[in-house]
Amino acid sequence: MRLKSETINDLLVVKVLDSAVDAGNALELKAELLPLVEKHRKVAIDMGKVKFMDSSGVGAMLSCLRTIHHNSGELRLFSVKPNLYQLFKLVRLDTLVGIHENRKTALEAFDRNSDANT
Repeated sequence: MRLKSETINDLLVVKVLDSAVDAGNALELKAELLPLVEKHRKVAIDMGKVKFMDSSGVGAMLSCLRTIHHNSGELRLFSVKPNLYQLFKLVRLDTLVGIHENRKTALEAFDRNSDANT
């Protein structure tokens, strides 16, 4: 699983570089993402390259979400393809994770949420 990550202040931005997250690589995604998300309370994942995800991929995302929530953090996804958005709605992931059109709106949502909590 190919990922690219960067840290902006206290925010982790991860870009998934593979076009599919499925049974063949979901465990690898989970193994690579978990150590990253354990260190950050704010995580944004760029899903722009991902064209297909199966239930194994959703499970990997939920594992990351559990870790982030355990640390009282937030997960946001952005640049989600329409078919993946429909999948996330079907499994109700959209009720647990902020899903944004692009990087800018995802990162701004963290700022708005921080302002609301102060």
